[in-house]
Amino acid sequence: MITSGPSWTVPSDWNNSNNKIELIGGGGGSKSSGGCNNGRGGGGGGAYALKNNYTLTPGASINIQVGAAGAATGTAGGDTWFVSSATILAKGGSGATSSSGAAGGAASPTSLGDVTYAGGNGGSGTSWEGAGGGGAAGPNGAGKNGGSAGSGGAGGGGGSGGGSAGSNGTASAGGAGGNNFAGAGGGAGGTGNGTAGTDGAGGGGGADSKSGGNGGSGSDLSSVDGAGAGGGGGGGGDSRLGGNGGGYGGGAGGSGDCAGGATGGAGVIVVTYTP
Repeated sequence: MITSGPSWTVPSDWNNSNNKIELIGGGGGSKSSGGCNNGRGGGGGGAYALKNNYTLTPGASINIQVGAAGAATGTAGGDTWFVSSATILAKGGSGATSSSGAAGGAASPTSLGDVTYAGGNGGSGTSWEGAGGGGAAGPNGAGKNGGSAGSGGAGGGGGSGGGSAGSNGTASAGGAGGNNFAGAGGGAGGTGNGTAGTDGAGGGGGADSKSGGNGGSGSDLSSVDGAGAGGGGGGGGDSRLGGNGGGYGGGAGGSGDCAGGATGGAGVIVVTYTP
């Protein structure tokens, strides 16, 4: 598992005939409301890219970039690439700077690899309530969209690749977070604070004046290292923060009016090979 750059050294026992390189882009952040009556949309989840049996020279130093997490100022998640941005690439999710949901990182032809999947889009906020962030894409499919806010409850965060979308908020409750690819883990919404998602599932959306739950960190790339696609953060209710996106690549939940922003999940590179 590689979580930082700018380079990686190819192992001495590298096997060009039996390897895979997997990338997830960074998740988009969500911006502070910048005033009242201005709930925020959710950040977009990072894309996924896979390259099989890539030829490398043992001992060589390879240029890499691991996508940065989108900041709580509504910045986009960084792109993750291996060798160069024209070789193997997973796009980062867009940041949410208004009530509109931000787009997830796009799949092919924007991302590059033998297999690519798009990250989930963030949901849309209302005047008072925030929306759920999009889930990151992973080996099991595209990331799922965050739920949109209702008039009295925030949206739930989207599940990671192959999971389910976050539920929309209602007039009286926050939406549940979307499940992971195994159909489990979504954080609870309801009439209180949203709870955190687990194992790549989305965080629950907060009810009115309640906080959103963080997206769950994934493990679908490597159970040994605990690396995988992250769930989107749940949206925050009136005057409350949205949840942060899960590692890796989950989009941030949008905050309610009069509240600050939330951060997306950073990207990652996982290299697997048999000597």
